[in-house]
Amino acid sequence: MTIRFRFLAILLSLVLVLVACQLTQQVWKQPAESTSVATDSPEKDNPADKASQAEQGNPDPSAWDKPLQSQAAEIRPNEMRTKLTHLSNLLDYQVLDGNGDTMGVASDYIVNTCEGYVIYILMEPIASLNIAPGSRVVIPFEAVTINSGVLDAQNEAIQLRLNPEQFSGAPTFTAGQQLTPTDWEGAARAFWSKAVRIGKLATSCNVSGGPVYKVAYATQLLGVELYDGQNNLLGSVQEVLLEPESGNVGFYIVKPAKGDGLVMVHLRATNIPKEALLPGGALTLVLLTDPQGFWDAPHITHIDEADDFALQSKMRQYWGR
Repeated sequence: MTIRFRFLAILLSLVLVLVACQLTQQVWKQPAESTSVATDSPEKDNPADKASQAEQGNPDPSAWDKPLQSQAAEIRPNEMRTKLTHLSNLLDYQVLDGNGDTMGVASDYIVNTCEGYVIYILMEPIASLNIAPGSRVVIPFEAVTINSGVLDAQNEAIQLRLNPEQFSGAPTFTAGQQLTPTDWEGAARAFWSKAVRIGKLATSCNVSGGPVYKVAYATQLLGVELYDGQNNLLGSVQEVLLEPESGNVGFYIVKPAKGDGLVMVHLRATNIPKEALLPGGALTLVLLTDPQGFWDAPHITHIDEADDFALQSKMRQYWGR
């Protein structure tokens, strides 16, 4: 009886398994409930409409379904990309609207030196924009990068997917305005978030115990002096290197206070002292590592040598020791 009972139990188990498999197959064969009813509607989320709006300089925030940094600035022409990696070259570039018409001149940039990014363009507007004379419009650099603007090295221009009407009431800087305190930034981000995608990148540093601000104008950084921790002069910045597609700033090119050649110093090896950011303070940089590392660093002869990817990788490893 025991053997027969076990046989029947096994047979029953097999039958139950077969029934379960058939039910599973039937479930997989059934069409899934459609969640695309809204997207199929011609009145909502039409990709063709979104593309048309972008081409006309009217980006639709509902179309921004891609993650930040999945898009980047377009480089024109590609063979002239290295010209765009030198921050000094981007000064006085024409700023164009979506149709290619001039809206102003990029007279300066704001750089977050601890995060290592260009974060704002300061544009001197043309008169037809009806912005107060002497003011400079504050534009997030992300309007170029993650919003797929164009950096044109040949024509020395920055083209944004915006139209002149979107600059009505735009936030502005007066001549000589201090960057800290950064109470100006909230209004700037609120204004531009209605027209372009804006990420979390801002003037504050992503450090514990914040907020901390280490921002400077590009025109301040070009020529700024670098000191060691004992206030001994190491050299002065001749150029700042960046990745134009994202605005990521990587190196200062420093002319040593003594000796020949140039030294590539990674931004993360430097700091701006707090007192240098106070009203009336003179901007300076301080090396965060042993100053002997600066004097022992590999030297280059010309700034253009720093454009080499292999050398940049080597210098990142050098300063990351």
